Amino acid sequence: MNNTAIKKVEKKQSIKQASRKNQQKLVYQIDVMSVKMFLMSAIVAIVILVVATTIISMNNRITKTQTEIAKIEQKTKALNNENEDLKLKAADLMSNSRLEKIAEKAGLNLNDNNMRNVK
Repeated sequence: MNNTAIKKVEKKQSIKQASRKNQQKLVYQIDVMSVKMFLMSAIVAIVILVVATTIISMNNRITKTQTEIAKIEQKTKALNNENEDLKLKAADLMSNSRLEKIAEKAGLNLNDNNMRNVK
């Protein structure tokens, strides 16, 4: 073979080698990009999972607090009703007619001379 033919063959081989190197670089770049995309997807998924868990946790706390508030309101209503009943009973126990009946049973009588009117 002559010198020119050898140079052409060598040039073709160097082009093939350069092409192979470029292909290997491209494959390596694609692999790096795939890994980066996977990592970014994983990070986004983790962030979404954390946010969703936080929202669910907050909703559970809100529901629990609302339940506690409802129980407290129910107890407050019951205590207010009991208070009203006790006020009515106290008023009934202090009524003049009742006191007069008790005094009569005890043998006490009403003497106008011993009475004072206080304003």
